[in-house]
Amino acid sequence: MPCAFAKVMNENIHLEAITYKLATKRLCTVTWAMQQMMFTSFDKRLAEFLLNESHTTNSDEINMTHEQIAKLMGSAREVVTRMLKYFSTEGYVELTRGKVKIINKQALEKL
Repeated sequence: MPCAFAKVMNENIHLEAITYKLATKRLCTVTWAMQQMMFTSFDKRLAEFLLNESHTTNSDEINMTHEQIAKLMGSAREVVTRMLKYFSTEGYVELTRGKVKIINKQALEKL
């Protein structure tokens, strides 16, 4: 299969350009994620994740489990749970089963 794809890609400059564009985009995404994991503290990463999800869904309620958040962030569920509990005790979020509700966006933005 890779040989057939390489042959078609060599014959079609548009496919080659699209392939390189997609590969470059993916590499940038992976590089950004690695940079975030290595140089940004988890509380800041989680706050940014929650704010981005809130903005994307146009809702202060994020319908995800801790496990789902952990997978999307490339972390362990236990780490997400611990940090969300901290956010909850600080009054940033409200936790219910399968849902995180942001109640203090300004505090999350400060992080």
